Amino acid sequence: MRPLGKLLDRFLGRGDWAVTVPTFDGPLLPNQRLEDAETIALAGGADNVVSTPKGILLSSGRKLLRLQIDGAMEELAGFDQDVTAIATARGMIAIALDGEGVVIKGGAHDGAVFKTTAQETLGCVTALTFLDSDTLLAANGSAMLGTAGWRRDLMQKGCSGSIWKIDLARGKLDCVKSGLAWPAGVATTGSNRIFVSEAWRHRVISIDLANGHADNVLEHLPAYPARIAPAIDAGYWLSFYSSRNQLVEFILREDKFRQRMLAEIPEPYWVAPSFSSWSSYREPMQGSQLKQMGVLKPYAVTRSYGLVVNCDSHMRPLSSFHSRADGKSHGAVAACEHGDDLIVASRGGSKILRLAGVASQERG
Repeated sequence: MRPLGKLLDRFLGRGDWAVTVPTFDGPLLPNQRLEDAETIALAGGADNVVSTPKGILLSSGRKLLRLQIDGAMEELAGFDQDVTAIATARGMIAIALDGEGVVIKGGAHDGAVFKTTAQETLGCVTALTFLDSDTLLAANGSAMLGTAGWRRDLMQKGCSGSIWKIDLARGKLDCVKSGLAWPAGVATTGSNRIFVSEAWRHRVISIDLANGHADNVLEHLPAYPARIAPAIDAGYWLSFYSSRNQLVEFILREDKFRQRMLAEIPEPYWVAPSFSSWSSYREPMQGSQLKQMGVLKPYAVTRSYGLVVNCDSHMRPLSSFHSRADGKSHGAVAACEHGDDLIVASRGGSKILRLAGVASQERG
């Protein structure tokens, strides 16, 4: 009966064939809190913010930088490839390099290198976190593309992502879970289970490290989830690439049109999510139907969006911080707490934002 059910779903436009998108409601009700945040630094391709006692580590293209809360910034290291993920623990910094793998700087495992091989795929590491001082978890978005190919992976309906457990002491890699649709964030829970954000399936899942069994914990999100960072109250900060919209959902179900678009149209002009938008008249979805009296409305349909959500220890949303369609702080792909402040990397706005006192406030 299932093949018949799938045929009916396609004919009736329901289930996997539905083009409806969940609304921003409840704890996700739109606001301007991310857009109104203080900009403490400008950095092209701002990404991967991580709090340390000496300042905030962040990546900008091929550079690893340290940022102070007053905006002072210094370059710590440069690489031949883009830095795609960062994690710290006990004086160690784990750094993922696009297309290459993971390197360890400082601490007990200084100089350790883990590269992609025929059996181990680490060329598209989107997120890193330490399970303990000898074990590192890595989310690999795709087995075939680099991190810059995130839009192509979405439009090709990619599901070759994986989660890896790296034993730093023995130099051993184990695949925890494969067949994921662009895992973009990973976080520990204090138990044998971890949280993973699966971007193209619009959800966060819980994975058992012992057997790889996965359960849904947060489903039907109205945006594409990215990295997960711990919160001081045992909760989490969940950041997002961009919001979903009905036109992209429709095109994902129209294979012939989608394949022609990928083959014939330059990537900046695909009907696909983006870190930023409204920079060219050739972009899709920028016509008069999105404006009234020549003004772009904050509630207009958009390819890019800024969103960070605070969740409790069970990944239930408590509150959210938005930069809406008319904002300039889109592509909020990473966030971290630094003291009482929330620090957010706006990839689309090429800047680092500070929401003062947010980390110490009661939320929900």
